[in-house]
Amino acid sequence: MIRTAIAKADITPQESVPLMGYGDRTHNSEGVHDPLFAYAWWLEPENGEAFAWVVLDLCLLSVPAMQDLASAISEKVDLPTGRIHLSATHTHSGPDVRFVSRDDEPWAQRYYRRLIDGCAAAVRQAGESAVPCTIEVRTAESELAVNRRDSRSAIDPRVVLFSLVDEAGKQNGLLFHYSCHLTALGVDNYLISADWIGPVRNTLASRLDTPVMFLQGAEGNADPVCRGALDMADPDQAVGSSFEVMTQTAERMTEALEQGLSAGHTAVIQNVGVYSQILSLPLRFGGLTSAQVEEKLKGWKSKFAAFLQIPVEEVPEGSIINAMVKEHSRKQNLDAEEVRRWVAEQFTYVSFLNIYKIGGELIDAEKGEVRCPIHLLDFGTVKILGIPAEVLLDVAFDWQRRLPDSVALIAGLFGGWIGYMPHRDNFAEPKAAQLYETVCSMFAPESSLELLDAAEKQL
Repeated sequence: MIRTAIAKADITPQESVPLMGYGDRTHNSEGVHDPLFAYAWWLEPENGEAFAWVVLDLCLLSVPAMQDLASAISEKVDLPTGRIHLSATHTHSGPDVRFVSRDDEPWAQRYYRRLIDGCAAAVRQAGESAVPCTIEVRTAESELAVNRRDSRSAIDPRVVLFSLVDEAGKQNGLLFHYSCHLTALGVDNYLISADWIGPVRNTLASRLDTPVMFLQGAEGNADPVCRGALDMADPDQAVGSSFEVMTQTAERMTEALEQGLSAGHTAVIQNVGVYSQILSLPLRFGGLTSAQVEEKLKGWKSKFAAFLQIPVEEVPEGSIINAMVKEHSRKQNLDAEEVRRWVAEQFTYVSFLNIYKIGGELIDAEKGEVRCPIHLLDFGTVKILGIPAEVLLDVAFDWQRRLPDSVALIAGLFGGWIGYMPHRDNFAEPKAAQLYETVCSMFAPESSLELLDAAEKQL
């Protein structure tokens, strides 16, 4: 049996903060609609070392920021850094914490301390309350998500439930895995929120009298059905739903989970192993010298200056150009195809900036490579591959095809975030050059296959 438990701690910001998830928000948060939490899942195999998987109600953190946070948590709990694994739910109504551990802004420093304390408290409580359990695996299906690249394309309907059942037969906690963005709320929302996952957890935790934790999957191109397909020709496509619609959306998942819980379990987990490696994956734009980078940026800025009717020196190097392009498109009443072209162009430009100008310790621009840490949680009948990216559904489909005798899952935003990871097939889709996830990705088309090959070999 595995000694295991789930615990949570509040990590809601205590002040107005910049929000993350939409590039064209114009000001800081205006209050709190519902709290944010850090959930810790403590796992201690009978003949192995304990580790904790901490899931944060946040949009994303960079890989270095996640590593900094794991180290800071380790100093406060009885676990080494390498056995503290962090991921995010990907709510788009949380604070902008991408670089929080290295952000000099006073609010960021205050929030980072709150984050450390909250995560450490959750890990400590989970470890202290862990008891021997079997982990019962159940499955259900949900149509909460839609494929936002094309609403007629496939989603991953699987909901995988993990019930922690102690020796007395009592449920000691529930986790569930599903692949869908937390974007029922949109750019027009300025209240802190966990999005649709908040009502799901609250309702089930109250009914079951046990903690309920969410594991995000391959949500890269999966949006809640209330948002529909993403059309970059619509300058207002980032406008979201109301809190009432968000709650109604959440009810779809609650119903699916209750149906899953009423069914018999399909497997029992009694052991787990964690395996990690760092891969060097090819960048989409290849290797470039600093002079070549500046030359490409110069060309982009000239095009944007002409389009926006502003001087070249006023073209920003940052995501604010998103709002500028959308606003100009509205004023000029441009046709849909031209809007798509310019919106795609600015997303490609920002992606290029993130890789080659902002870069970071994971990027080797001249070699054209990114160092990508991956983690494999092997539960026997269940294999969870943790990837520090927004992984597209086709990658999850490929992972399951490779392991037909297992429940093969992707855990997205695991260990940080280095952008969107499309499958090679996504780059070959019609209009891939105008679809958000492919124009935003820093990865070359073959990167996903190299990653899955490496993970499969590791097994």
